[in-house]
Amino acid sequence: MSSEGVETVRAALACLNAGDIDGFISLCDENFDLDMSARVFNPKTYLGHDGIRTFHGDVSEVWEEFRWEPTRFVDASDAVVVLLHSHGRGRGSGIEMARDAAMVWTVREGRALSLRFYVDQAEALKAAGVEQ
Repeated sequence: MSSEGVETVRAALACLNAGDIDGFISLCDENFDLDMSARVFNPKTYLGHDGIRTFHGDVSEVWEEFRWEPTRFVDASDAVVVLLHSHGRGRGSGIEMARDAAMVWTVREGRALSLRFYVDQAEALKAAGVEQ
């Protein structure tokens, strides 16, 4: 993975945090695999550009505000690992949530092919073959 992969992931996260789903989709392969199965609530996998839109709708339905704030990008051989702090405010309830988590992205030729969400940062690093 090159620094180009890291920059693609930075741009994708910026789009997600800004609610720019079209911008996010423009960075993703048409067969993008978005694996959110590690989530506590609504574990699910989303496929393709339609899946990205469904994911955005699912998040928007539950959260009035939600952000992923990267704390570290790790350029692994075949992946980009993002250690992050996520926080949100529930729609309607106003309940605040915050936790550390991680994402492992696969990027090829400037296009995001997949993203897998991890609740455990050490597990994400291990999955990407990164020594801690």
